[in-house]
Amino acid sequence: MKTRLLFYLFFFILPKSNFAQDAIHNDKDATIILKKAVESFDRLDCKESLKFAQIVLKYSLDNDDYLNSAKAYNIIGLNYEQFSDLNKAIDFYKKGIESAHKANDTKLLDYLHNNIGNLYYFQLNDPKKGLQYYFKCYEYSKKSKDKIEIAFTELNIADVYINLSNFTTGKKYLDNIFPVVKSSNDYEMYITYYALLANYYANTNQVKKAESTYNIVIEKFKENKIEILKSNQLDLYEKISKFYQKNNDNIKALHFLEKHDSLQDALYVKERNQEIKFAGTAIEVLEMNSKIQKIESEKKIQEQTINQTKKISSIIFVSLFFLVLLMGFLYRSYLIHKQINKKLFETNNQLIIANEKSEEASILKSQFLSNVSHELRTPLYGVIGMAEIIESEYVDIKNDPHFKALKFSSNYLLSLINDVLNVYKIEDDKFEFNFDNFNIRKEIFTLRESLNVIAKSNSNILNVEISENVPSTIKTDITRFSQILINLISNSLKFTKNGTVTIQLDLIIENSTQLLKIDIIDTGIGISNEYLDKIFEKFVQVEVNLQEQYKGTGLGLSIVKKLVELFKGEIIVKSVINKGTIFTVKLPYIQADEKLFIKEESTKKIVNEKRFKILIVEDNAINQLVTKRLVEKNKHTCQIVNNGFEALAIIENNNFDLILMDINMPIMNGFEASKELRKRGNKTTIIALTASDKQEISIEAKECGINDILVKPFKEEELANILVKYIE
Repeated sequence: MKTRLLFYLFFFILPKSNFAQDAIHNDKDATIILKKAVESFDRLDCKESLKFAQIVLKYSLDNDDYLNSAKAYNIIGLNYEQFSDLNKAIDFYKKGIESAHKANDTKLLDYLHNNIGNLYYFQLNDPKKGLQYYFKCYEYSKKSKDKIEIAFTELNIADVYINLSNFTTGKKYLDNIFPVVKSSNDYEMYITYYALLANYYANTNQVKKAESTYNIVIEKFKENKIEILKSNQLDLYEKISKFYQKNNDNIKALHFLEKHDSLQDALYVKERNQEIKFAGTAIEVLEMNSKIQKIESEKKIQEQTINQTKKISSIIFVSLFFLVLLMGFLYRSYLIHKQINKKLFETNNQLIIANEKSEEASILKSQFLSNVSHELRTPLYGVIGMAEIIESEYVDIKNDPHFKALKFSSNYLLSLINDVLNVYKIEDDKFEFNFDNFNIRKEIFTLRESLNVIAKSNSNILNVEISENVPSTIKTDITRFSQILINLISNSLKFTKNGTVTIQLDLIIENSTQLLKIDIIDTGIGISNEYLDKIFEKFVQVEVNLQEQYKGTGLGLSIVKKLVELFKGEIIVKSVINKGTIFTVKLPYIQADEKLFIKEESTKKIVNEKRFKILIVEDNAINQLVTKRLVEKNKHTCQIVNNGFEALAIIENNNFDLILMDINMPIMNGFEASKELRKRGNKTTIIALTASDKQEISIEAKECGINDILVKPFKEEELANILVKYIE
C-alpha cells in the first residue's frame, strides 16, 4: 500500500462561515477560500479546487502574503500531481517552498517537502530521490515538535526502506511510530501504519502475521469517507491479491482482485485525468465550455439530418460498427505496445543501473590503486633510502648477503607495485607519452649493466648487438621504451640458467615504413605452443614441469603488450621447448631533433661547487631522515618541518634556495601550503615529494605553483639532477 500522505493542509483551523462570495478582502476571506479549495480537492473536484486556489494566489501575490501563496501553491501542486502534469506539480511545490521560507513557516516547509518526496517516490518511481525529500521533511517536522507530523514522516521513510528491501531499518521506523498510532485517532495514519506493517510481514515471510494485519486495515477501510484516500484502498487490494497468490490461496487472491477492479472502475481515473486538462486555467475552461457548446449544437443538427433519411442512418450505423471494431483493434495494439514499452523501460533502467555500478566500480578501483600506491611507496621510500645510506656509509656491508637480500627484496616489491599500477593505468587510458631525444646505445648499455645482477644470479651472459643502421640518437619516450626492454630482458633472464640472453637492435624498412626492430633472444626453457597466445594476458604464468618455481605477478608481458600497442607497434614471440625463446618488437622509428645536451661533467661541477639551503617539509620521521641524508650527501644544508603550516611560518623569517614539499600531511598538506606561498608572492622553487602517482597529481600540482614532482622512492641521482635543474 502506498503511503500517500499528501498533507492537504489540515492545519486550517476555521470557524463555521456562510461566506458565499469568491472575492477576497482580507486574510480571513483567503483562509475560507483555501478551505473550499481543500474540500474540493478531497472530492476530486479539481476544477473547483484550482479555481479557488487561483483566487487566493492572485490575492496573496498582490499583497506579498507569502504564507497564503505557499498554501495556494501547495494545493495547485497537489491537483497537478494527482491528475496531470508532474513537472508542473514539482514547479508549484518548489514555488511554495520559496514562499514558505519567506514566511518562515516550519509546518508548510514540512508539508511541501513531503509532497515532493511523494511525487518522486510514487509517481516517478525514484525512491532514493523521494527519501532525500522525506529526510528534509523530517528535519522540519522535528522542529515543529508535532508528534503526528513526525509520525507521518517516519511512515514515509519506513515505506521507502521496505520498498528498497532494507527491512530492518524500515521496521525500526515502524516501531518508533506505534505509540503515536495507538494514542491517535488519525484515520490515515492508522491504515498506513498497519498496511506497511503487513507489507513488512509479507516480505519477511511471516504469513500469518501479514494476513491478520491486512485484515485490520480492511476492517478500518469501512470508516473511510474521503474520496482521495480510496486510492490507498485500491493499492492495498492489489497487494493483498498478490500476497494470497504468492501463498497459493487463489480464491482469496481472486476475491481481492475483483474488489480492486470494482473500486478502480468507481474512481473514473481516466475521466478525471481528462478533466484536469481543461481545468488548469480560467481561460482554458472558457475555451473548453465554448467548444462543448459548439459540439452540442452540431450534434443537434446531425440528429435532425439523420432523422430525414433511414439510408443515412444505416450508413452511419455500419460506419460506427466498423469504427468500434477499429477502435478495439487499436486499443488492443495500444495494450501490446504498452506492455512492450514497459519491458523496454525496465530493461533500460537495468542497463542504466548496471552502467552506474560499473562507473562507480571504476572510480573505486582508481581510488583504491591510488591509495595503495601511496601507502606502499611511503614506507618503501624509507626502506630503500635507508639501505642506500647504509651502503654509502658502510662500504664493507655492500657484499653482505643479508644486505643484498634486503635491497633486492625492497626493489622487487617496488617493481611489483609499479607493475600492478601500470597495467591498470594503461587500461584506464591514463597513460601519456613524453617523446624526447636520447642516446640509444648509451641507454641499452646502461640497462645491461643494471640487469647484469639478475644475469649473474642465474649464471647467464647478457650480450648486446646493435646494427650500424641504428643511429646514435633517436626520439621516443625513454621511460616507456626502457620499460618494454626491462620487462622482456628480465623475463628471459628469469627463465634461462647457465645460458645466454642477447639484445639485438636493427633499423629495417617494411611497407615503406622505417621500424626499429628489437630482438630479445634467450636459450632458456622455452614456452609450449598452447601458452603462446596466453602469455600476454594479465596475471598469467606459464606452468613448467620443473622442480624450480618462477615467481612473479604475471603482469610484465601484459604491460609490454599494451605499451607496444600504444607505440603503434607489434610484438611477436617464437619459442621451442628446452631450446629458447625469441621476442621481436617492431616500433615506428622517429628521427631525433637537433638538440644540445648538458654533459654530466658540467652537472657534477655545479653540484660540487655550490652549497644550497633547502627546506624539507615532511611529516614521516623516517622519510625526514632519509631525505635529509640524501640532501647532506650532496653537501647542502637543510631544515625540516612537519607540515605546510610550519613551512609557512619558517619561510616568513628565512630564505631558502629550494623547498622539498611532501603532499600528504596533517594540518596543512603540500598543495595548500604551495598555493598559499604563491599567494604571498614567494617564488622559491617547490619540488613535490610524493608517494602518489605523478600523472594523477601533475595538474593540481601545476595549479598550486609546484615546479616539479619527485616520486618516492627516488634515487640519489634523481635528487641531484633536480637540484641542478632548478637552482642557479
